[in-house]
Amino acid sequence: MKRSRILALILAVLAIASPYANLLAGWTPPLATAVCFDTLALLGLNLIFGVGGMLAFGQAAFMALPAYGAGILDNLGVPFAFDLAAGIFGTIALAWLMARVFVRLPGVFFAVGTLGFGYVIEGITRAFPAITGGASGLAFARGRQIDGEVWYGIAVIALVCGIAVYARLVRGGFWRRLRTVCHDELAAAVVGIDVAHVKALVFTIGCSFAAIAGILHAYYVGVVIPEDAGIDRSLEQVGMVMVGGQGYLLGPLLGTAFIQWLSIVTGYAQQYELLIYGTAFLAAVLFARQGIAGWLLRLWRTLAGWLDGPPAKAPPSLRATITANESTERHGDCLKVSHVTKMFGGLRALDDVSFVVGFGEIFAVVGPNGAGKSTLFNIVSGIEQASAGDLHLAGRDLAPLPIEKRASLIGRSFQVARLVPDLTALENVMVRLDQIDPTLDEAERAAVALEQLEGFGLGQLAGRPVRDLPLGQRKLIDLTRAAVGDPPLVLLDEPAVGLTEDELAHLAQVMNQLRARGSAVIIVEHNIEFVASIAERGIVLDHGQTIALGRTVDILRDPRVHEAYYGALA
Repeated sequence: MKRSRILALILAVLAIASPYANLLAGWTPPLATAVCFDTLALLGLNLIFGVGGMLAFGQAAFMALPAYGAGILDNLGVPFAFDLAAGIFGTIALAWLMARVFVRLPGVFFAVGTLGFGYVIEGITRAFPAITGGASGLAFARGRQIDGEVWYGIAVIALVCGIAVYARLVRGGFWRRLRTVCHDELAAAVVGIDVAHVKALVFTIGCSFAAIAGILHAYYVGVVIPEDAGIDRSLEQVGMVMVGGQGYLLGPLLGTAFIQWLSIVTGYAQQYELLIYGTAFLAAVLFARQGIAGWLLRLWRTLAGWLDGPPAKAPPSLRATITANESTERHGDCLKVSHVTKMFGGLRALDDVSFVVGFGEIFAVVGPNGAGKSTLFNIVSGIEQASAGDLHLAGRDLAPLPIEKRASLIGRSFQVARLVPDLTALENVMVRLDQIDPTLDEAERAAVALEQLEGFGLGQLAGRPVRDLPLGQRKLIDLTRAAVGDPPLVLLDEPAVGLTEDELAHLAQVMNQLRARGSAVIIVEHNIEFVASIAERGIVLDHGQTIALGRTVDILRDPRVHEAYYGALA
């Protein structure tokens, strides 16, 4: 075992024992027990907010709900085991139902929706005092029969299990899906992620952490009050995650421990409590956006490097023997666009556009700005629906397929590479494989993605975060992701923009590889010289109408094309 791991284990044991050491004023077993339960809930909030990017203000309500549910049933004489199950699973079911609505709300509306939910739950607990205890709260008798040391043991075990589950979730394909959805929902849908389902799942899992923690905390404290479900409590929890370090494994623990301890220390001078809270939150936002965990992680990496020495060289990657469509015979027509029209209100963006692209062909879509090129790409990839007309891919009608279901058939790159900056080049390519071939295990996906990068001359970038790469390399990685798995059709949206001469030559080589594999490639591009050198046939659009269709060398000589697109041809 590495020395750094031995040290981490020792520090964990010391942290568990620290409440009994009396080394820090106010840090006692009762406080540490409460911190463990609150941290368990905040692990869920960290998954929703810190990793998934959804700012939720209702986590406190999902802690209080199961406690109220279990307590009310207990007072009615219902068996204790059923009380707990009903409280937890009832809350999880409600979270799933709410998630199906909330996750479709953009940005601030999601935050406001969860904010309103917190107010509703607090209002209900105050409105029915005969059932909920009203402002005085609902008391729990069972927890008082358990000794404080036993409660601390339960809290530590629950937190360790919660951290283990959280650590398992934030890795592999699920982690990549979350980061992609958080960064760019449109790009996530294009690579095959069902964005609404993933967001609903994350929200539900996060609320499950809160439900379990809420019941444990209520039985430990012996009471649940309306304020426990209130918005002030939820805002405090968001602040704890931010102070601790959103997205980091130990961020919720560090933030909760610091704020709860600070609350005890300042409890003797309550007139300064809000001032100290506010100062801590402002400091986190202005000067330490990665929180306490981010700061400690930098120190830990330095220390671990000193203890363990340089990292061992990774073994050669496992090579997968089969790629997604390796054995597919491809011939004939790939994409058939028939009389496609698209209306935006009174604007006709596309007007009766028809063409056919064969397997193993590079086809160009050319036209001035506003010609309808991007609209055509959006309709083919599923971002938009055609107002009229038909689309068939290898004889299959595309109309019934939602955008995420088209990913295995259509790969798409964007004019501005829509990659996840904090993922490596390899991980960005693996995101698509996660969706189109779930039968591959993690090692096989990594092998296929690496083989794709190496095949396109980008293998040396595999382990580098995308945020550290220049524009040209990002665009080539975006193309690589679109092509992984050998989809029948690859859509390239202005791939040559911003590339150097060497990168253009590299791009041409990659496109020829796609053609050799049998994929149909459709390219939207303003670089006419590049289009003429790479595409056999094409179509020219102007104001949504077809003004030329046929061999590239012929359509570029067409007088109507010169008239519509003169600036680009000059």
